[in-house]
Amino acid sequence: MIQEQAITIRNLTEEISLLREQVAYLTQKRYGKSSEQKPMSGQTSLFGETNLDEDGELPRRRPRRDYYL
Repeated sequence: MIQEQAITIRNLTEEISLLREQVAYLTQKRYGKSSEQKPMSGQTSLFGETNLDEDGELPRRRPRRDYYL
């Protein structure tokens, strides 16, 4: 019975070790340095090409004057 418990403990310890490696890998993959360099869901820019004027430039915004100090 003690041998069975020792084998179970060893197997569970190995499984915990593998799961910790997976968590570390997936955390690095999700939040690592290169995660901010890849566009999410195919988005390549903040402005779609439909927002361009006839001359190919982005429309200019007027400064907002209705703010309160």
